[in-house]
Amino acid sequence: MPGYIEDRWYTKRPDPATGKRRETARHGQGKRWRVAGVPGVRDRSFKNLEGPGGAKAWLKEAATDTTRGAFYDPRDGAMPLDEYVREHWWPTLRRSPTTKQSMRSRIFNHVLPHMGAMPLNRIGHDEIKQWVTLLELKKLDPTTIRATWSHFSSILQAAHKAKRIPENPFRDPDLKAPTQPKSRAKAWPIETVAAVRRHLDVRYQILLDVGFCAGLRQGEAFALSPDDAEITGGEDDVIQVQRQIVRVSGKLAFSPPKGNKTREAPCPPELGRALLRHEKRFPAVAVTLPWIDPDRPGLAWEDRPLKTVRLYVVSPASKSALYRDAFNEFFWKPALADAGLIPQPVVERVTGKGKRPWRRKVWVMRREDGFHVLRHTFASVVLHEGETVGRLAEWLGHADPAFTLRTYVHFMPRSGKRAVATLGRLLHTAMEGEVPVTAARGESATDPVPLSPDSPQSPDEHAA
Repeated sequence: MPGYIEDRWYTKRPDPATGKRRETARHGQGKRWRVAGVPGVRDRSFKNLEGPGGAKAWLKEAATDTTRGAFYDPRDGAMPLDEYVREHWWPTLRRSPTTKQSMRSRIFNHVLPHMGAMPLNRIGHDEIKQWVTLLELKKLDPTTIRATWSHFSSILQAAHKAKRIPENPFRDPDLKAPTQPKSRAKAWPIETVAAVRRHLDVRYQILLDVGFCAGLRQGEAFALSPDDAEITGGEDDVIQVQRQIVRVSGKLAFSPPKGNKTREAPCPPELGRALLRHEKRFPAVAVTLPWIDPDRPGLAWEDRPLKTVRLYVVSPASKSALYRDAFNEFFWKPALADAGLIPQPVVERVTGKGKRPWRRKVWVMRREDGFHVLRHTFASVVLHEGETVGRLAEWLGHADPAFTLRTYVHFMPRSGKRAVATLGRLLHTAMEGEVPVTAARGESATDPVPLSPDSPQSPDEHAA
């Protein structure tokens, strides 16, 4: 068995003159027995040699657990959560800068202020339930709580893998994240799309066009280049979605599309002509920004490679890429207000320290009326016209078609009605005795099954 026990009060070898062990300089001070030599385990001192809490019992358990790979030193688990996150977990976390940016606000605002002082090995079932209750009392959005729950679980799972705690308490089957409120993706009628487009600055109308006709996200639309559009004027034209524009710590950068998943999006001939007209009126501008490499998420900002891309849309003043917040504040929301979708803004006077008062516009806009509604509208049209969920998932860049189906199943009401109507017609035919019941099961029958119970003797119509 690996490891040994050392007596810290007496020397290992006896006195040659007396034959007795001599006292050490530490005799009578501190704990007498020290366990050492267990691979991967720090030395530990004990007051007693024998007994349940003695050195021998601990050495036996530690050596056995080390051999099995299941040893956890309680002293490592005594580290406060705040210290573990700031000094061990967060500095080594490999995520894209945009992902870490969203994670930071949730972890440092909703986890550490409430649980940071608690030792890792003291966080259990009851403490997690109390934490969730506290967030709910603060009226935090359930979606935010669920995301923060996932981050907190990741922290303790990392602590478990680092042998600081024996198990991740979030894996307790009795603990459940708050229920995600059911919400449906919203789509605009074409009249609304036309109204918003009409009130949008003509320079930015092409952004609405690619959101509505190609399903691009806002950051992908901002980063669209003439070099990405394969326009021949035919039905096989496509848009290569290669990148998006993201904001990291107030600075803009290019990065791969969400999920690092490039894709082809459809480009109807009308959209292709709109892109050509836009480029003729507003020539593309070459913009150089840092490139965020997903394989090197921790690279310093100044060390990131630069990438130059010709963009369809840029800020007319700076000739640089668009900032999402500025576009939404000064162009998107005013277009919605002028189209009658949201109220006009309320103007407030704001006074800051050492500054003159200034006027600020306060908008009231539902989240579902953001630029992303164009993507939902694109999906609703595609499904309504009978395209498959698999193809829609490819166009949207979803890795899992099941997610696409869950998100947009309510855009497919007619498919279920058609199936029910067909079943009803088949049953009507069987009940009238016009064809054997086996035809409903797909077996052979003498006469074809009519499509309408109102015209049972119309086999030619059925064949058409």
